[in-house]
Amino acid sequence: MYLIFLALHVIALAFFGGMVILTDLRLLGIAMRGYSAAELMKGLRTPKRIGFALAAISGLLMFGAHAQQFSHNFWFWIKICLVLLIGANCLLLKRGMIDNSPRAKIAGGLSLLLWTGVICAGRGPATIKDVMHSMVDPNGDFVFESVTESADEHGAHENAPKTDAEWGDLRRHLTVLAEAPKLLEGRKAARLKDRSRNPQSESEPEQIQAVLDADPADLARRARKLQDAAMVAMQAVDARNTGALLKSIDGIDKACESCHLHYWYPNDKRAREAAKEDGITDF
Repeated sequence: MYLIFLALHVIALAFFGGMVILTDLRLLGIAMRGYSAAELMKGLRTPKRIGFALAAISGLLMFGAHAQQFSHNFWFWIKICLVLLIGANCLLLKRGMIDNSPRAKIAGGLSLLLWTGVICAGRGPATIKDVMHSMVDPNGDFVFESVTESADEHGAHENAPKTDAEWGDLRRHLTVLAEAPKLLEGRKAARLKDRSRNPQSESEPEQIQAVLDADPADLARRARKLQDAAMVAMQAVDARNTGALLKSIDGIDKACESCHLHYWYPNDKRAREAAKEDGITDF
């Protein structure tokens, strides 16, 4: 049901937020000048209330589903405080104002600023999953595809960097892999809305977070393995040693899989058996 509540919450926020932006832009004198601010606010009052009610109800249901996690989330309470300030702005500044008056412009600008803060607080700081998706995954994919070996009826073939530009490009991607682990410390695993697509084998965000909280130092140790493997690969790149690069890329892959098996999909029996066959035991 959490995903249903989340979908309803996002739809309601989009519906309500569009009307808020339109109203605030009118107060600033930027949009909808063919209508007075009072006319626009009166015309949108009912659909605004419906949108806000749906967003509030779905938000409460989401809070009820994971009250403990939300109640200990600093950014959640920042978001609530900003919403209360928005309510105060509506009561103190938006009532009985005159079109194009300084008061109207202050109310509209303050409302836009506060709602922007609500969106940012709702998003919160980047999570480990964000770092993985934005930095580790794309750069890792490039590295894994940079050196490949294949065979056909004509013999064995090797695809590897050849020019200085190609080697340099590969080194830049490895640099990101070496630096990304430094960004993981102190971050949450993922947002509560980032539900697993395969809950039978994959852990949910709160389950991963529980493992992280139980032993924070273990994540740092595992992250260093990726960092060390990336540094070894960079040395192979500097030496233009394709054989050493292939071996070091295998080290990067094993460092990633060891971490994934421990935190992400610890119940995937096939992945665990495959890891053991590849010599991965630290999970």
